[in-house]
Amino acid sequence: MRQGAWFMLGMVGIVGASLSTSGCVAIEAGHEGVMVEQPFFFGHGGVDPSPTKTGRVWVAPTTKVIEVDIRPLQYSEHFDIISAENAPVSFDAFLIANVVEGRTPELIGRYGTTWYQNNVKEAFRTFVREEVQRYPLFQLTTDPTTRTKLQDAIAREVQNKLIDKQNMPIRLNRVVVGSILPPKGVVEQTTQTIVQEQRKMTMVEFQKAEEAREKAEKQRGIADRAYRESLGLTAPEFVDLRRIEVQKEIVQHSPTALTVIMGLERVGINMPSSGADR
Repeated sequence: MRQGAWFMLGMVGIVGASLSTSGCVAIEAGHEGVMVEQPFFFGHGGVDPSPTKTGRVWVAPTTKVIEVDIRPLQYSEHFDIISAENAPVSFDAFLIANVVEGRTPELIGRYGTTWYQNNVKEAFRTFVREEVQRYPLFQLTTDPTTRTKLQDAIAREVQNKLIDKQNMPIRLNRVVVGSILPPKGVVEQTTQTIVQEQRKMTMVEFQKAEEAREKAEKQRGIADRAYRESLGLTAPEFVDLRRIEVQKEIVQHSPTALTVIMGLERVGINMPSSGADR
């Protein structure tokens, strides 16, 4: 009997100490507080199904308060994957979602505080990879409508195959796919290849121009020889003829008096004066 009395007194003392150490917790705006009751000596405890709204709340020392942000949050993932034609691409994708207000106890009870890392992340990454790999590199990097199609398709997958299927207390706001580009190393290598190809094309064009010039000179030489032979002239005589023709052309296009040197002789040619000199 005496031992039972001492036990009861001890329990009263412990309960009294517990009540005296109860505390006040402040729940910030945009958050809900989830009460997790922990058994003191016996009982099961568990998550209180009613969340605590913004403000101050008194809690017992055996109760743990978990603050859950119910505002839209952004979760980002980086990808280095292969496109439809096995070309590497690099980009970031973002999932923007929030916990449904009033369902935070359900979230904590079923998934805990790491609900995204443990229950959403890998599924989200799988949906993104599968959709991106449907498109070729050129379309991914140049067509602005492709990213819109990707975002809509990934959002449907997340909503239908994850949130709705598991009845998760999560509201999907949107999915965003960032700029899709080849990895930096691939871009640099491609740029070098383009420069080399341009240099090669320039050299090819130069060689073609040189070949065309040489061909034209040969054809001109053949034509001159045929012309000389038709006139019955020797090579030196034909050279003199060509020089005279060139000098004649110069004289015809010169606007003023001109002195022409032919061989060792100096011949003065006076051009007709213009009307202004009369």
